[in-house]
Amino acid sequence: MKSDFYKKAEEEIKRRREIVVEKLNLREREIEKAIPRYREIRREMAKTGMKLCEIILSGEDVQARLERLRCENLTAQEAIINLLVQYKYAPDYLCEIYTCKKCCDTGVYQNRRCSCFKEIVKRLASEELNNAAPIKLSSFEMFDINMYPDRTDTDTGINIRSKMSRNFTLCRDFANDFHLPCTGILMLGKTGLGKTHLSLAIAKTVIAKGYSVVYGSAPDLLRKIEKEHFSRFNSENENDTAGLLQEADLLIFDDLGAEFESQFYIAAFYNLLNTRINAGLPLIVNTNFTETEIKKRYGDRIMSRLLTMDCLKFMGDDIRVAKKYGISM
Repeated sequence: MKSDFYKKAEEEIKRRREIVVEKLNLREREIEKAIPRYREIRREMAKTGMKLCEIILSGEDVQARLERLRCENLTAQEAIINLLVQYKYAPDYLCEIYTCKKCCDTGVYQNRRCSCFKEIVKRLASEELNNAAPIKLSSFEMFDINMYPDRTDTDTGINIRSKMSRNFTLCRDFANDFHLPCTGILMLGKTGLGKTHLSLAIAKTVIAKGYSVVYGSAPDLLRKIEKEHFSRFNSENENDTAGLLQEADLLIFDDLGAEFESQFYIAAFYNLLNTRINAGLPLIVNTNFTETEIKKRYGDRIMSRLLTMDCLKFMGDDIRVAKKYGISM
């Protein structure tokens, strides 16, 4: 539920603040030991509250005395900075170092949820969806190009291993150079040719860069969207798979075409595809369908948007079968 993600996000924001306070306390103790004069200045600054009360209660020449007190505090702050520099510390060594400078690790900016809070919620929701995905089990290092035959494809006249080597290089470069906005990838080819492996390898690399990634099969993700869409009990506090899929930095939509054929699924996929492309958020779409089959199932609108992506055609023999039976290519 969204409420669970919000609660966890609030706990993470709280931990961030606690870490900032702890770091600052450690630095203050360090400076007190290294610079004896610092403690004296801080002791004088600590009296500001008491002096302020005395000025207000006295009622005599309040404005002038308040201005004098303000100037004394500014002078004391400058003296601390000068001492830090003199002892080879950075001028801002005692300033609070926040993870998010916008909200100062409160999670609220301009009376609204800060973008950092939303990013935490998005990451937590992505992790929840990815729990069952074998992302950690796939990598570029584990991809063996020698599993593809070094022969010419009879239909296209293209060398299969060379073609797959180019696909591998493009996927690896996409992951290593990942940035937003960027164009997505459409992977076409029969089952067992490495589409899912390379998709998961991309996911692993992109996640390591700190981006949010959602991986899922088309049947599973579309079923979630359908269930939430038609649920009578769905509310703002419930799951919002469609929203998460639209907002994730990278979405990997695996096995398109394996889902049950329905107009709702086609409309949901179109909305997802269109929203992400317009926002400059990339998708990786894998399918065993040919371009002709995609157009027949999903129509021209979806086909035209898919073709705005880099199209990789996978070739060869089922490498899962080859690995299982130890067949050499």
